[in-house]
Amino acid sequence: MRLRVLVFLAFLVAVFEKPSSAREIQRSAEPSQRASESNQNPRADEAQKSAEALLDRARRLSDIRSLNAPPFRLKLTFSFTGKHLDTVQGIYDEVWISNSRWRRETTVSGLKRIEISVSTKRWLALGGYDFPEQATRVPALVEMLPAMAWRFQFGSVFDKSPSTRCAVTKSGPARHQRYAFCFDQDNGVLVGTVAPLAIGGRDADYSCRYGQFERFGAYWFPRRMACYLDTHQVMEARVVELSLGSSSDAAPFAPPSEAVEIENCSVEPGPPQPIYTPAANLPAGARGRRSSVGLWMIIDIQGAPQHIKVAKSGGEPFDEVASRTVRTWHFIPGSCEGRPFAMPISFEVRFQRPD
Repeated sequence: MRLRVLVFLAFLVAVFEKPSSAREIQRSAEPSQRASESNQNPRADEAQKSAEALLDRARRLSDIRSLNAPPFRLKLTFSFTGKHLDTVQGIYDEVWISNSRWRRETTVSGLKRIEISVSTKRWLALGGYDFPEQATRVPALVEMLPAMAWRFQFGSVFDKSPSTRCAVTKSGPARHQRYAFCFDQDNGVLVGTVAPLAIGGRDADYSCRYGQFERFGAYWFPRRMACYLDTHQVMEARVVELSLGSSSDAAPFAPPSEAVEIENCSVEPGPPQPIYTPAANLPAGARGRRSSVGLWMIIDIQGAPQHIKVAKSGGEPFDEVASRTVRTWHFIPGSCEGRPFAMPISFEVRFQRPD
């Protein structure tokens, strides 16, 4: 089917109107969801096949990182709401040669977070503990589609509107922990995603919308994106460059000296599981104070934390105590194709005054 230039005027209006959360989308689908989640009902198989077909079609249309896709350079500007409710600006720059050779750089307020993949190795420079958490979500925003290795169990597929068809997964550990993917009815491109996000002890809906699709070689890629936390817009991004790249330039793939080396996994790896995580004690002289420290670390194949770095500072005495406490933690290591696998994870260590 011949695709027209997808400006999606109606969709672009909807991007800046109140978005649908996963729970709102789910309520539209609940009659069919209740029937299809029964193992005795053939609707379950129908929903799974239909959802997988929708995702496959969207990948063929928009996955510029697919096998045999040409090298490219992607650059976008983005803005998000900072912790003081101010608007923070940033730049994302990606050079992609293949799925095993790429470089991503996210810059915010002079801080750079750099990720490089070459063959079986990957390097990550975190950008310092002041690097905003919102900005770490930009690479996932521009990837759009879930990895092929992800295996979703879908419960329903339905028409959310005359122009949009949505697929919603079955329940997670909590009833509202569902993923949703929405597609343009006419053209099949992915126009929206919803995923659960743990924030402050609760699960929120983190949704992203995609619009203004334009041709790039054999693909259609969005030039405008927006993300929401529940129904509040928290990020907006615009593509300023998407051009064919060259595989001959090796300079961008030299890792920074501060980068940590990580092994690549060809499939979606299983995450580490904590088995011994004693709580951190309040630092001396900090009685009555509360704080939290965000830590990034690699869990090695023995289940021990390595390369512990402060990703979100809680203040000097708290940072040191949190790092020292986490060094005593132990995990069941992550796994890749059935073997132990060293993986990066993030943790928040909270300090509270005793009752």
